[in-house]
Amino acid sequence: MGLFSAFSKQRPPRGFNLQHRYYDEKKARQAVLKAQREGTESISSEARREQLRETWARKRMTASIGKSKRNPLVWILVAIIMAYLLFKVIPAGLTLYLGASS
Repeated sequence: MGLFSAFSKQRPPRGFNLQHRYYDEKKARQAVLKAQREGTESISSEARREQLRETWARKRMTASIGKSKRNPLVWILVAIIMAYLLFKVIPAGLTLYLGASS
């Protein structure tokens, strides 16, 4: 019996503990502001201004990033279309036009 009791003792599960790798100062500040807002019924006007400023700045940054990523792709697409027209469509049209006129 002593041999089997050593195998029957199991350790308890360790659980899950997530450690963050970096610290986001803006997120922490927003969490503090949110905790203040939930703790008191009225938010100070300065805290509300700061919160609005941060959200507007974040939206402005994401909007400008999206446009700047799309811009080179548009130019590449235009260049490909122009090359296709230059080498395929225009010479074929010219041969058709010159061949039909003579």
